[in-house]
Amino acid sequence: MFKHIGMFKHIGRTMQKRLFSTTFSLLMILSLVAPQPLLQATHAATTGGDTLEATLRRTAPLQDVVTPALPAEADSNDQPGLHIVLGEGAEQPTAPAQLPVAPATPLDAAQTQQIIDRLPALETTGQDVQELRLPTESLPPPRTGETITETFPPQQDEAAAPAVESGPLQVLRYAPEGEIPLAPFLNVTFNQPMAPLATLQQLSAQDVPVKITPEVPGVWKWLGTRTLSFEYESDAIDRFPMATEFTVEIPAGTESMTGGVLEQAISWTLRTPAPTVQSYYPNSSPQPRDPLFYVQFDQRIDPAAVLETIGVRAQGQRYAVRMATEDEIAADARVQKLSESAPESRWLAFRTEQQLPADSTIAVDIGPGTPSAEGPLTTEKVQSFSFQTYGPLRVVESRCGYGQCPPFSPFIIRFNNPLDQDAFDESWISIEPELPGAVINNFGDTLQIQGSTQGRTTY
Repeated sequence: MFKHIGMFKHIGRTMQKRLFSTTFSLLMILSLVAPQPLLQATHAATTGGDTLEATLRRTAPLQDVVTPALPAEADSNDQPGLHIVLGEGAEQPTAPAQLPVAPATPLDAAQTQQIIDRLPALETTGQDVQELRLPTESLPPPRTGETITETFPPQQDEAAAPAVESGPLQVLRYAPEGEIPLAPFLNVTFNQPMAPLATLQQLSAQDVPVKITPEVPGVWKWLGTRTLSFEYESDAIDRFPMATEFTVEIPAGTESMTGGVLEQAISWTLRTPAPTVQSYYPNSSPQPRDPLFYVQFDQRIDPAAVLETIGVRAQGQRYAVRMATEDEIAADARVQKLSESAPESRWLAFRTEQQLPADSTIAVDIGPGTPSAEGPLTTEKVQSFSFQTYGPLRVVESRCGYGQCPPFSPFIIRFNNPLDQDAFDESWISIEPELPGAVINNFGDTLQIQGSTQGRTTY
């Protein structure tokens, strides 16, 4: 019985709170939307003797109605309850009034001394006061490394003279020797001093005991007192001439600075190679029937003399060749670029007097007997290259993707000849069934067809 009565009281208080909250919200809404200047809503709910009353009025702005006392209507209402007055708010809050600063005056000397006299006396000892002691010298800043103290100028001890071999003069080594691809210099080393230290500058050819045949322009230098070096000197090249066999001789009776004598003559040979082909064009297939030929060598040549040793063959027939004109070279972009990047006097361009057969292998033979402009030696073997002229246009490969051909894979069609980029027309290509969004790309001898290919479809 008592449990039910307590539960009813709890429900009553809860409903009273909710009723007050709902009534207050409705009064707020009515105060904003009601057209009459003054709106008053009163609701009273009595539960166990409690009364709730709400009064809403539309008034002047908030700053005009906020006063310490309630309005007269609220004062005259002798009923207990909550009274609420609403008004329009201000955009900016009212600045708070600053508190006044208390007046203050400084103490004079007598008043200050009176306060100090109240403090207890400060007890001191003899060690409390000491003189400031500075270091005699500031410490030097730290430095890396180790400081070594030496006298200057240093004492020079006379070194003992190096031991000098006695006996006959000998040639310890020389280089280069034999067949070599390139000879930038020539060195000879003796076992005894051959020149005093005061004459290590450049020497004339009459002052050296070494003879080179054939004679070439250059400079002899002593590298120390025992090694003699020769460097070729020319405006065109910075090495020994190619296609030449040189003989180097040191005659018997050559005497060193210590009196040693060379008992037997020393001689050896060195040989630089004849012209060797470094690059050529055409170097790919297929080619037109009237191509422009280009050959570059590793040394200076006479183009007219080299052309006499060049032959062009096709289908068992030899084709006469002639030098290409400057206009023909300028008209061929590939040959023009090769000739501009090649060293001076190391290349030639030529062409055949007749057109070459189509769909044929063309062989170009250079030598034997190809001469050089640097030396008398000529080539002993044939140097050759070949290429293919174009034949009837045909498809040599057709595939989809890389074999699996999933949807959206491109179609690849490769031909035996490159296609004419200017004359190519996409209307030549038909696709069945129709391929949505088809795009045809021309890459020389290859066509790529890209589009929205569908699965399980044969095109």
